[in-house]
Amino acid sequence: MAVAKDLIKEIDVVSLTEAVGQWPVGTEGTVVMDFGEAKMVEIDNERGETLDLPVVPVEKLVLVVKYSD
Repeated sequence: MAVAKDLIKEIDVVSLTEAVGQWPVGTEGTVVMDFGEAKMVEIDNERGETLDLPVVPVEKLVLVVKYSD
């Protein structure tokens, strides 16, 4: 499901709709930087430790929880 690039913003939680690097479909993360057509997504473990910061095209993301205004 494609999402409008302006809908997803920093601090929103997203899920991958396609595999990105080692991260499979369904991996969740928090948007930490907004580049318009792409978002930097922080993927962390259960302790909150950052595992990766991939920059993902918005077409490969779905909004899970909206925290931004």
